[in-house]
Amino acid sequence: MHRPTWAEINLSALRHNLLEIKKHIGPKVKILGVVKANAYGHGDYEVSTLLVKNGVEMLGIALVEEGIRLREKGITSPLLLFGGFFEEQIDAIIRYNLTPTIYDLKLAEKLANQAHCLGKIVKVHIYVDTGMGGIGVKYDNTFEFTKCLAEMNNLIIEGIYTHCSSSDDNNPAHTTLQIRKFKNILATIDKAGIIIPLKHMANTGSILRYNDSYFTMARPGLSLYGLYATDEESHNLPIKPVMSLKTRIIHIKTMEPGETLGYGGSCKITRSTRVATLPFGYDDGYNRLLSNQGMVLVRGNKVPVIGRICMDQCFIDVTSLKNVSVGDEVVVYGRQGKETISIESVAKQRKTIPYEITCNVSNRVPRIYIDEDYLSKSMSS
Repeated sequence: MHRPTWAEINLSALRHNLLEIKKHIGPKVKILGVVKANAYGHGDYEVSTLLVKNGVEMLGIALVEEGIRLREKGITSPLLLFGGFFEEQIDAIIRYNLTPTIYDLKLAEKLANQAHCLGKIVKVHIYVDTGMGGIGVKYDNTFEFTKCLAEMNNLIIEGIYTHCSSSDDNNPAHTTLQIRKFKNILATIDKAGIIIPLKHMANTGSILRYNDSYFTMARPGLSLYGLYATDEESHNLPIKPVMSLKTRIIHIKTMEPGETLGYGGSCKITRSTRVATLPFGYDDGYNRLLSNQGMVLVRGNKVPVIGRICMDQCFIDVTSLKNVSVGDEVVVYGRQGKETISIESVAKQRKTIPYEITCNVSNRVPRIYIDEDYLSKSMSS
């Protein structure tokens, strides 16, 4: 039993996507699977477990707390901490064997000193800012920074990376410049005899568009979860959506002309209308701006969301459908019959990105994991 609003996570689709990404980038490039932000809302532990079992060499997190949670659940693979950290978090980084990103020499010295005190060696990655801004070593300071870091005891520079800020854009100029800058700094470091095994840059956008951004490791995120940055993006990587959001009709009633529906009476009933109530709302992650604009699937048909979306419920017009009943499954994102409401299309409607749509599915929505590959193997055996 679970709450009648749930996110269905298809692990066989996740496995399929990983294999397609591996095929696309080739066997010589290692993979770091990005599982920050609760694996973009899909469940970091469950996703991490599958990725590791299927050959992913490293996982990417944003927060120390994310790393602690994965370690306490039994994930032993290398965890690269993308986000910055504070001095008071150094003990946790060392204790939980996280791989921090280094961008500040004073902070690196404190990390090295604490590692020495504890008798530990800490692997680190350098983040080079080639055009993203924010945290990162400025491109023109990177070589001197790397030399200083290489001299610190108890730290090993395992990796160096940069981040594509515009790889989803149709204009390649900025990404091409970032690739050139990163190649230049790597050549300088190599010439100086500083050996750094892991060099990485490619996120989903650059995996799809820029083969020369792969280096020794790629960092797929959105593509792992079967999503493209936009609904119009060329689908040249055959991936499958991993998340579907579903609920069930909890009540149906008929409303007559002249009545109003929901907060503010924003929906005025102009004809006899069968209104179905759904037990989910904006606290579950369904954007309130979809009030009187969203669509859902019922019995394989698209029907409109009417009235304002509430914290815990919303309303749909099922007048056009026959035999609709309390308990019927409703698909908010995903496929039902021959119809689909893609996460990308909802993102486009809300003028946002698919990342935000999946990350916004709140923790009170249970994740239900299905694995069609496992079920088919069990049935055949």
